[in-house]
Amino acid sequence: MKFLKWCLSAAVCLTAIASPLWSASAFALRGIEAGGKVPDIELSGINVEGGKLSSFAGPKGLVVVYWATWSSRSPAILQFAEKELLRYGKLGLNVIAVNADHQEMTAEDFAAVREKVKELGLTLPVLNDKGLVGYNAIGIISTPTTLILDNTLAAKDAYPGFPSVAKDDIPERIDAFLGIARKKRAESAQYLLDHKTKNYALQYYNLGKRLFLTARSPSGELRGGVPQSAIDRLDEAIRRDPDFFRPYLLKAIIYHAAGSHALRDSALDNIRKREFQEPYEHRVLALGYLDMGMDNNASDHLKLLFALVPDDPAGLFGRTLLAMRRKDAAEAKKSAEALFASPKAKEVLGEDPAALFTPEGAVKPGAERAVRNTLERLLDIEKKGQGMIRPDAPVQPAAGR
Repeated sequence: MKFLKWCLSAAVCLTAIASPLWSASAFALRGIEAGGKVPDIELSGINVEGGKLSSFAGPKGLVVVYWATWSSRSPAILQFAEKELLRYGKLGLNVIAVNADHQEMTAEDFAAVREKVKELGLTLPVLNDKGLVGYNAIGIISTPTTLILDNTLAAKDAYPGFPSVAKDDIPERIDAFLGIARKKRAESAQYLLDHKTKNYALQYYNLGKRLFLTARSPSGELRGGVPQSAIDRLDEAIRRDPDFFRPYLLKAIIYHAAGSHALRDSALDNIRKREFQEPYEHRVLALGYLDMGMDNNASDHLKLLFALVPDDPAGLFGRTLLAMRRKDAAEAKKSAEALFASPKAKEVLGEDPAALFTPEGAVKPGAERAVRNTLERLLDIEKKGQGMIRPDAPVQPAAGR
């Protein structure tokens, strides 16, 4: 937890990591920004004849669903596209699915893709991105990703993944592109309802978190290296529910704080192997990577978060910090302005953002600790009042769990 060492002395944090800066457009792609032209790539056919990408566009444009057989969310979005999106063809907006399984496709790979298309009963055109030329040029971050292109192949929107709200979000964005008026739906937070932990994993995670916080000094340093008792509880949480991603992230944060970077990277490998689709996941992961100084990973998750929730206050807080670290003054100022203008910022951050940042997006002199506390609060690892915890303390099952 070296946050106070990388948090700014006045207006700048650490030396910027050498990587391309990303703009505030919140476009969920690495290769192009909103309005940029997608390359007119050659596609090979799966259930239709192949051809240039442009040959599949309708008078109004094209919806492209990038997917893969190895992506757990791909079947759901393909079936959704088949049942709900093909109707846009009558309005001049065609829909296709583009497979991106591998850069080099074998006969067996193509057979597996065709089998999946048959299994899902797809009639929409399914094609393959030969050599992943388009996938790499566009800079797909999350699979699946839905692109909305106009009839010149200019990218108008990019929707990453297939989270809980996608069945409403994707048609809403297509309608907006086509100029179809519809009522704005109320925002709903389904993640915690849809992703309940199993076998008391949450209780073990919380105990591991408390043991970690007990081992930290007031300045955020770990006393005596890695607190093994905390790691043991987090490992038990993982054993009880391997799909619960928070223990992996907290283990990485603990190892990072202890300077054990090899163990940190091993914990993060378990995260990198997984698909994350929900705003909650991207928010927590972005802030966790930011806490560990892993800017490129934080940047990717912030892009994906803003593609789903453009004005997310926690994301704006993270983006302001990231811009300062990268010495991007214009981006820091723009992010801070958006954060100040957010009506939910104070509630979400637990602090008035104007008390944390200057209008230029720098950390206010003397506010370093408050910024640190805010980041920990957003990660739910802040040190609250608590009694001493025995390392062998039993876990009390929660009611109804």
